[in-house]
Amino acid sequence: MSAKATPRANAAQAAAGASAAKPGGVLPTSSIGDVMKQLTPDFPDVTVSKIRFLESEGLISPRRSQSGYRRFSPEDIARLRYILTHQRDNYLPLKVIREQLEAMDAGKVTPVTAGAKSARGAVSAEQLKAAESRRLTRADVTARAGVEDSFTGSLIRMGLITADHAGFYSVDDVTIVELSARLADHGLDSRHLKSLMTIANRQYDMVSRVSEPLAHGRDVNAKQRALETAREVSALIISLNTALVKSNLG
Repeated sequence: MSAKATPRANAAQAAAGASAAKPGGVLPTSSIGDVMKQLTPDFPDVTVSKIRFLESEGLISPRRSQSGYRRFSPEDIARLRYILTHQRDNYLPLKVIREQLEAMDAGKVTPVTAGAKSARGAVSAEQLKAAESRRLTRADVTARAGVEDSFTGSLIRMGLITADHAGFYSVDDVTIVELSARLADHGLDSRHLKSLMTIANRQYDMVSRVSEPLAHGRDVNAKQRALETAREVSALIISLNTALVKSNLG
């Protein structure tokens, strides 16, 4: 009788097999800090909290050392790469990735090929991570966006961009100003921009209805789960909106 495959056995089999074993046939393991160093060059947004969250969701199962620290095998790291890659490149939500991994572990399907998008024009949840933390003045935003200060001022008055309590703006605000300027070049005025802002606010409300209750869970990963869910739902809403607009274009 053949030995039963353990969970996680197939998802990263090739990568795990390629790793060198220590004397005695024991594969080397890595601390969570070492894992971060290996993953960060390819996935700069990965965090320790993200890895712990994926573990809490049962997507990875690193063993624990005698002192209680997580120890990641090459198989665990390859599995992490698989998850992060398909979140980023194939726009797959965690639910779909989990189903894919479970089927792979059971030997029922082959891995999803990299680059095989789940839907044309889809937006990845990873694309909705917070922009770099920068404290930009109004002049900075105006210069980066390549617009006149009066245009930036008009967006501030409309509420499209808002300074924080210290009077600074974010990189996302620069993007908003740039895109608004391009739309203005096509003849869309403040009324149209306000309409788009209203739609965006309504979409945010929909996301909040789904994600906020999750943040009040009692487990330590409740907030991370709510954040992941908010990104996934936001990506789906934006992707659907894109598809609907494209369908009207014919």
